[in-house]
Amino acid sequence: MKLTFISGIKLKITVAFSLVFVSLSLVFNLYCYQRIKSLLINDNNKYLLDRAERYLSKIDVSPVIIPLPGNNTMIRVLNHSRNNHHILFESPGIIRKIPTPVKTGVTDTLNQRVTFVTNVIEDNPAELVLVTDGTQLNKSLDYLLILLISCSLASVVIAALVSYILAYSLLRPVQKIINASNVINTNQLKELIPVEETGDELQELTETINRMLIRIESSLQQQQNFFASASHELKTPLAIMKAELELGLIKKGVDPELKALLSSQLDEINRLQMVVQEFLMISELKNGSLKAYKEPVDIAAFVVKAFHHLQPLLAAKNLKPEITFNKNVSDFTISADKDKIWITLLNVIENAIKYSPDAGSISCLVEECPHKPALVICVTNATTHEKINTDFLQNAFYRADAIQSGNGMGLWLSNQLLSAQGGELQLVSADYTFTAKLILLI
Repeated sequence: MKLTFISGIKLKITVAFSLVFVSLSLVFNLYCYQRIKSLLINDNNKYLLDRAERYLSKIDVSPVIIPLPGNNTMIRVLNHSRNNHHILFESPGIIRKIPTPVKTGVTDTLNQRVTFVTNVIEDNPAELVLVTDGTQLNKSLDYLLILLISCSLASVVIAALVSYILAYSLLRPVQKIINASNVINTNQLKELIPVEETGDELQELTETINRMLIRIESSLQQQQNFFASASHELKTPLAIMKAELELGLIKKGVDPELKALLSSQLDEINRLQMVVQEFLMISELKNGSLKAYKEPVDIAAFVVKAFHHLQPLLAAKNLKPEITFNKNVSDFTISADKDKIWITLLNVIENAIKYSPDAGSISCLVEECPHKPALVICVTNATTHEKINTDFLQNAFYRADAIQSGNGMGLWLSNQLLSAQGGELQLVSADYTFTAKLILLI
């Protein structure tokens, strides 16, 4: 798209310039052709009239004296005494097909140039029709026309090349602006587009874009600061509430109904803490400050713990977990960031629970990756659709089903957290099943 945009402008400039140039060139050359043609014909007419007058001056009707015509020349000599025109002499050839003109001058007939002159001397009332071949003159005129048209076409081609090169040169700063803008994202707004001191509209455009980027960066920074501050502020009260609820649950003599209520509230507190932790990680992702603190992590234990943690959600939909560990894997320990892997596992399993039909099962297979040193966690659930479009599921705030709860950040965040550790999240949907593959480097 980028190159198409620039090439399109260059092409439009070239075509527009060429059309204007060819129009002006054709009008100018046609005008020149008509002027030159008129001059050539007038010059040839003067030559033929002068030649015919010289012939006529040598002709005498009484006695009849007629000079012989030259090569490629035919004549007809007439006597017009007493208004009685009769031919005294006529050359053989095509001249016999040409009628005698009514008035003096030069005309064109049958590709011949016909010159007619009359002697005004009363004692020698002679008229002369001089016929010469007009092919050479026509060839000269045709050659002139072809030459002018060829020059016009050559000029248009040269002008098109020059205008294209000129457009390319003039639009190079625009291409630089596009290239610089393409690498700018929400994490690189401070990397402004270099400004060239050209003093023209391109410099003004660059400075305007930079000012816009500064405003956007300032606005995003304010939002991210609020996001991070709010998340930090929520951590302390949530931790206090969790501690109080846990303390209330371990007290003796607590009414069973109250205990059930406290347990339910504790589950919600845990979920809120997880959401706050996700918000903090999202803020770090946006600021480009997310770091992975790697340590040994037992993936087998984490998978079992994650399903146990989400047991209330599984029970609510009457879903049965089916966890399988490949027997060929000798060690399920990897080096990774424990908190980020935990959040990723919970998000992927919770997503499978949300979109799985009731009274079904969710399977989880942990095995080695056949292509590289990594473990693969495959979480598979049934779906109500034969195939789900997975192209946008890893986009932030995208939800395949608007009815389901959630903010559409789970799979996006999981992919980001895995990518930060060199891992990958793959989504596959076919035959009424949906599979999320977590590839974790060992």
